[in-house]
Amino acid sequence: MENENLNEGLEQVGKLIVSKLKVLADEQGFKDSGDLIRSFRYETTANNLAIFSAKYARALSDGIKNKGKYSKEMSNNLASWARSKGMRPLFRDSKGRFRKVSESSFKSLGFVLARSIAGKSNAREPKNEKGGISKRFGYKGSGFFQTMEDQLKEQIRTILSESYKKDLKLQIKRDGINTN
Repeated sequence: MENENLNEGLEQVGKLIVSKLKVLADEQGFKDSGDLIRSFRYETTANNLAIFSAKYARALSDGIKNKGKYSKEMSNNLASWARSKGMRPLFRDSKGRFRKVSESSFKSLGFVLARSIAGKSNAREPKNEKGGISKRFGYKGSGFFQTMEDQLKEQIRTILSESYKKDLKLQIKRDGINTN
């Protein structure tokens, strides 16, 4: 069965979801560099819809799971993030000279960043201070993915069911099946 209407419906749903995510992220103040909002996009291929965003979007929406703790994985991720941003670890040797930049200096930087983030997530901050990745939402996240889902669920269901009904009617008509 050809699903022209279903694919059009998926296209419509993709636009709807992406525009809602952009609005919610903007309303909740996640617009400093604009990278998050620009990262929302969708693709439709053969009866499928895929929604894409920046890797950190889930952390902003869902919050930090292990508040106050850090892991080797977190440390490694921060080290590779620092490298991709062109940061240069500046550690001194015992004589006060800067060490050469090496793999171990990036690992050390990742560890220091992870420890700092974990330590700051334990600290108590004033309630009206904007700050950090999830600080203003109590490290629980803003929930913009869930908000989008709650607000659009019925509209998406209607769009997709109507599109599928149209395709079924077209297929029945093409096959010459009498529905009376």
